Amino acid sequence: MIDGIGGAFLFSNDVKKLAGWYRDVLGIAFQEADTQCSSVYAAFDYRQIDDPKMKRTIAWSIMATKDDIAGKPRTGKINYTVKNMAEFLGQLKIKGAAVDKTEEYEGMGKFAWLKDPEGNSIELWEPVPEEA
Repeated sequence: MIDGIGGAFLFSNDVKKLAGWYRDVLGIAFQEADTQCSSVYAAFDYRQIDDPKMKRTIAWSIMATKDDIAGKPRTGKINYTVKNMAEFLGQLKIKGAAVDKTEEYEGMGKFAWLKDPEGNSIELWEPVPEEA
């Protein structure tokens, strides 16, 4: 019944600060949804494999929450794909982002794990290139 992911949503008590980290450290270019910066979003477009004419979008957003979530445990994780893990890890180091662990799995690719400043888990993945 499910045929894709429509979006990934993070919640924050300080949207502007967290969005700045994602922009500066991970390079996610976002737009503010409103003038109060109560939410930001980015769109990741792709084509459907079995029908390349069909364009799909995954929405990514950070939204404000009225609940005090500062310092509270986070249970989700977002997996972001990268083109070159070694290069990306070098950029993270320059930006002062601490990577918890890296691993490579045969047939799957390279992975790295870290947390954003609010404790949200991040998984980076460089997939194994598809053979033509």
